[in-house]
Amino acid sequence: MSTLTEKIHEINELIRSFGRAAVQKIDFGGQIRYGYRPQYVFDAVNQIIKPENWRYELIKEEIFENQAVAEVKLFLKIDTDEWFCKGSHKGQMNIVKGNVGDAQKGAITDALQKCLSLCSIGQDSYRGLLENVYNSRSPQAPSRQSLPKSTPQSQPLLPPKPEMTQPTLPSTNQSQPTLPSEPADSASLPKIDGITYQHHDSIVIAMGKVFDKKELLKAVGFKWNKEQKNWYKDLTTH
Repeated sequence: MSTLTEKIHEINELIRSFGRAAVQKIDFGGQIRYGYRPQYVFDAVNQIIKPENWRYELIKEEIFENQAVAEVKLFLKIDTDEWFCKGSHKGQMNIVKGNVGDAQKGAITDALQKCLSLCSIGQDSYRGLLENVYNSRSPQAPSRQSLPKSTPQSQPLLPPKPEMTQPTLPSTNQSQPTLPSEPADSASLPKIDGITYQHHDSIVIAMGKVFDKKELLKAVGFKWNKEQKNWYKDLTTH
């Protein structure tokens, strides 16, 4: 029976076997760092401990002018019926061209990778050992058995969400996001800097700096009422 420590060692060995393809160069305002691409980390975790043995809870999400922030709690299960939780972490992602949905998914991915680091998964990244791998002229090619099915540029495969009520990420197209079956309070709606909400039966009205935030409001399903001059969302519309 494998222990959690042994599984983590196997995961790290698999990530290392991916070689240079799994490493990315990150520019933090002129400060260069090297880290693992999330897709390769998630693929390694899925291969070693299986997708059904890890999950996450979305604790909190916020939307600001140019950035989405998410707080996530990660759970692992290794040869037992009990879930192990190391703690929670926050992630963030910039909003590019008004695409709030992708920024929210990216923030969750960032938070999950930070949570995995609490268990020493992907530890070479945090020990500063990847610069030489990235700059290697002869990158190590992963074996056929360990090669991820997705390319590094694809959206990382996230673990299944737990059976609990969580905020639904808004769609990037014109369809309305899935809404709760009962009127939500302000805590269940995306937190947008400078915006508050008023509830009128099944209608939610956005208050505050609505003119400055109209693109963010539209992205999460709000519509403009020409007669009453306000941004509203109908919770009965699915």
